Amino acid sequence: MEKQIIPVPVIVTLSSYTRGEHGEKEASIRLMCHGKLRPTADGCMLRYEEIQQDDGGATVTQDVILHIQQTPEPRVTMTRLGDFGTTMVFVKDRRFEGAYHTPYGDLGLALYAMQVQIKLAEDCGSVHLEYQLDIQGGYPAVQGIDISYCAEGGQPC
Repeated sequence: MEKQIIPVPVIVTLSSYTRGEHGEKEASIRLMCHGKLRPTADGCMLRYEEIQQDDGGATVTQDVILHIQQTPEPRVTMTRLGDFGTTMVFVKDRRFEGAYHTPYGDLGLALYAMQVQIKLAEDCGSVHLEYQLDIQGGYPAVQGIDISYCAEGGQPC
């Protein structure tokens, strides 16, 4: 009989930023939310829901699934579900092309991952991504995301 893996409740901290023309961090966003972590054969699956306020003050939620793989090379697949959904794949020094789906139509999306750093453990871990993001052939801005998790009720990482 196969053993069933029960996801571990975690606290997820997410920080994202854009780098300006001179390399300085701009437009930083920081969120904390609850998530579930499930080990996989090659890393882990982290699922969480981002909750933010839009410019009009309405609450916007976005369900996010990260498949974090350590082997054969660090790889992060981020799937954002919902009306504004996409899947992005981050592998250092590789380009990924896809689409950003909206209720108004799809937009072409391309990213080039410059940094993909992963530290995984059962009770805490982190992912650091820095990449150029190009939507609809526009200027490829440098973006960064730092995601960390720690088991609920556990020691801070």
